[in-house]
Formats: sequence, structure tokens, C-alpha cells
Amino acid sequence: GIIGPTGSGKSTIVNLLLRFYDADSGEIRISGHKISSIPKEKLHSMFGVVFQNDFLLADTIRENIDFGRALGDSQIEYAAQTAQAGFIYEKEGGFLSKLTVGGANLSGGQKQRLLIARALAANPEILILDDSSSALDYRTDAMLRKALLKNYSNTTTIIIAQRISSIMHADKIMMLEDGCIAGYGTHEELLETCGAYREIYETQMGVAL
Repeated sequence: GIIGPTGSGKSTIVNLLLRFYDADSGEIRISGHKISSIPKEKLHSMFGVVFQNDFLLADTIRENIDFGRALGDSQIEYAAQTAQAGFIYEKEGGFLSKLTVGGANLSGGQKQRLLIARALAANPEILILDDSSSALDYRTDAMLRKALLKNYSNTTTIIIAQRISSIMHADKIMMLEDGCIAGYGTHEELLETCGAYREIYETQMGVAL
């Protein structure tokens, strides 16, 4: 989990991982390999990403999840179920139902779940959800995290959020402030050692520690 206020550097980490630009110093490794040594096409295929301002095509729901990758129906349906996109089955035509430009005929939460299904469909090694749970209610968010843990247990999931409830169950959490790491550890460790994290927790959860 990665948490921090707007402008703290959360999305910069995504850009560095995907090599939209390179680090000025140091290096990033995945499974011991420098990402600078991995061809960009192969590197990008390792990731499934939902960006903050992602887009949907004026095409069928299936094509929006497939995204030109010629995936099988079982992959697409499995990803949609994990992403809590059960609303698809309620639509006339199901996965062949057409979306309008930008997915204007979907609610905000439905758009997010469809984008998450797209990111999952090719079974990525690393899944990045960049503030993608903000449009989901707490119950759906919790069900999504539970389904990810069960259905994509071999996928490393990086959740970037401003809501502590979205990342508090992560194995490790990074707290960012002004482009620097203010704290790193489990939820319980950060409550003990990181004042900025504890302050966010108390404000969002209405609990004084």
C-alpha cells in the first residue's frame, strides 16, 4: 500500500516502475532484474494498471476488458468477477453490451470495476491500482481486496490510495510526504512509529489513539 496527500509522489512511483521516465539516481529491480535491462514492451506486459484518469472505449464491455489482447472468454469473465463487476450480467447483452463514449452510460463505481477487470484480465505479475478504489463504496472495496487475495494470489498488488481503509491490510505500507518516505511498515507498525500516518488514521476512522 502507498498512501500520502496529493502531490506527495504516489503517482511518480507508478511512472518510474513503468519507465515513463527513469530515476535520476539509484535503480529499480523486479525479481532481482534491473528494469532498465527489461525491454519496455516486456516490462509493460508484466503490469496491469488502473490509472487515476483511465478511459473506456465506445465499444462492447468485452472489448473494453480485452483491450485488443485476444483474451479468452474465461479470462475476461474471471477478471470481471474478481473486480466485482457483476453488474455486467444484469445488462441486456451482458459482455456484448455497448458502452457510450467514455463509458458515460456507467456509474463511477461501474467504470472503476471495469477498468480493474481490464488490468486483471491478462493475469499480470504486478497489479497497480492508482487511487482506483475512490469511486467504490467501502463494502465493494473490501470484497475486491478479498477476491484479489484469493483469485490472484501470485500477483503482487500495489494499492495507491488516500483512504486508509483501502491499504491498512497490505503486507507493507509506504507513507509519503513531499516526495519522501515518511514511514514504512505494517499498519500496526506505522500507527506506532509514523505520526503523519497516525494522524490520517485518526481523522478518517474517527478514532483517537
